[in-house]
Amino acid sequence: MITYQTFFPGKESAAGKALDAWVRDAEPAEASYAQMMRFRLSGQAAGECHDAYFAALDEDRCVSRVWYGWGDHADSIGNFGNFRTAEDHRKQGIGRILLERCFAELAAAKSKPLALFCSAGAFIAPVYRKYGFRALLPGTDHGPLYCPLGDSPQDFAEFCRNYYHPAEKLEFLPGTIGYRHEIDLLLKFAFACDGRDFGLSDFPSYEAAFLAVQSDPANGVLERIALPDGHTVGWGFTAPGKEREVQIHPAYQDMVL
Repeated sequence: MITYQTFFPGKESAAGKALDAWVRDAEPAEASYAQMMRFRLSGQAAGECHDAYFAALDEDRCVSRVWYGWGDHADSIGNFGNFRTAEDHRKQGIGRILLERCFAELAAAKSKPLALFCSAGAFIAPVYRKYGFRALLPGTDHGPLYCPLGDSPQDFAEFCRNYYHPAEKLEFLPGTIGYRHEIDLLLKFAFACDGRDFGLSDFPSYEAAFLAVQSDPANGVLERIALPDGHTVGWGFTAPGKEREVQIHPAYQDMVL
């Protein structure tokens, strides 16, 4: 019998254990996304992030999952995804039920991010479009996808103009998990729209850098670059014995850091 549960990391539950077991046993251990999933599932990000996992369980086995999450701060950026259904449980409508539960929960949430973002291949993008997602790269009809929430602009370019607004100064602040989506999603996709490469020389993503420092603080210092209102516009990493390397949105590249 299939049961449906919502799991909020930081609270022990059968769904949380089943989700972690699936990631541990079925996802590549070396993949940063799998490491990040287990980090979040364990509740280690619960102090900074709002994460909700929607799981379908066949007894004590998780057979379908989907997730959304964002940082617990003003003007946050949300991530949606990790949608999977076990091969032996596909074409039974289980994933559809999970998606409906996921977006019903989102609609009822008291606080929401400015937008949700995800990567999606051509096979799944039409499904996500039913929930308000649209392709953000010109000339494409699939991922990456953008789903504006609240009064956010429908157009991604306009969203970026609003978010990356003029400022007189920038601040370097500690790089924490709560701002991962502002960098690995919004900034990365803004770079993609501008034809720019994303990532630092030692790390392809903020996520990878965060996990490296999480495993051993001696690996270096991770920072985010923010406007006075808290909007995150870049990131930096200082490896032992090396100079700080920085990546920043083009709107601020001429400012003195």
